[in-house]
Amino acid sequence: MSLGYDALWHGQAVAAAYADNLDLHELAIARVSTIHRTRFEAIGAPFPDAPDSAVPLRTFSVTLSTAPHDDETESLPVVGDWVLLDAHPDHTVLLAILPRRTYLDRPSATRISTAQPVAANVDALCIVEPVFPEPSVGRIERYVALARSSMCEAVLVLTKTDLCSADAFEDYRSSLGRDVDAVHAVSVDSPASIADFYASLTGKTAVLLGRSGAGKSTLVNTMLGDTYFSGAPGTIPQVVSGVRASDGKGRHTTTSRHMLVGKHAVVIDTPGVRALAATTDPHAIDETFTDISVLAAKCRYTDCAHRSEPGCAVREALGSGLLDAERFDRYQRMRRESENQRLRADERAYREQNRRFTKANKSGRRTLMRVKGRSR
Repeated sequence: MSLGYDALWHGQAVAAAYADNLDLHELAIARVSTIHRTRFEAIGAPFPDAPDSAVPLRTFSVTLSTAPHDDETESLPVVGDWVLLDAHPDHTVLLAILPRRTYLDRPSATRISTAQPVAANVDALCIVEPVFPEPSVGRIERYVALARSSMCEAVLVLTKTDLCSADAFEDYRSSLGRDVDAVHAVSVDSPASIADFYASLTGKTAVLLGRSGAGKSTLVNTMLGDTYFSGAPGTIPQVVSGVRASDGKGRHTTTSRHMLVGKHAVVIDTPGVRALAATTDPHAIDETFTDISVLAAKCRYTDCAHRSEPGCAVREALGSGLLDAERFDRYQRMRRESENQRLRADERAYREQNRRFTKANKSGRRTLMRVKGRSR
């Protein structure tokens, strides 16, 4: 069946069906490929006898009773989810979402919005970053922290390498690759480089993230060509937008998240990200800046703020040049922003809880008044 379906998913699907007294022979197992406002599409097949059964894939369209991006986001399907479906000739019903192995959401860069779901059950977060006109170290670090928070592999994909010198590229590769699990350099002028990157994803589900114009759609088209299945009839390779020659910035080509099933891997393409906020997980940030975490562990005080405390190993490293001051500044800014994000999330949760309590209280009073009115 592929799609990343294995014995573990098969066992969880069987357990979920039995828990709800469902007949396996009447069900379909599918993976969410696209989320729309009132419905989602999933790629799958009638429930297989075994995880490696050879069954043809088809597309299911399922209507949602609730829009997919509200306060109950995590209880609704996202791209990459495995779902149990009850498929009828004229409609399909969502029965269950299987427990997620990983869940990737993107913190909002605004004060009023909640985190946006990106994908579920992802093995690798591929940070697509162009080396021209110049890569953003801070943006890469934020993506790595997002990967650490989501417990998936962080892979840096440097694009447009044909537009920079060999010396500049080697500097980028060594300086930008220290925080990630793997680095790949790709160029449209070198199909072999893209083929090597695609081969590294064999058997995995990978999500591509990066700013507009980074080359995500070009990368998908070159990797998968016309061999992928997205669930849509007559699928054609994506349109590729150009970039401005002045600053190398591009326009949004991909306008929604969607999953593409290739011959060797499952790839989730996403729209370009204009602004990326810090993750609310402080441990993920520490795992991103491991060099700073190692130094902090050597400080005399466990709650050292790395300002003027005696015996601060971080300040000593800054003074000796062992630790780059700009990197430490980015670390501190990300930690502060992370704390602010967490406080805002707690505040939103508190307001929502009060709103629901007030709504329930008003409803209860109205019901009580109606009962009293009828008893007279």
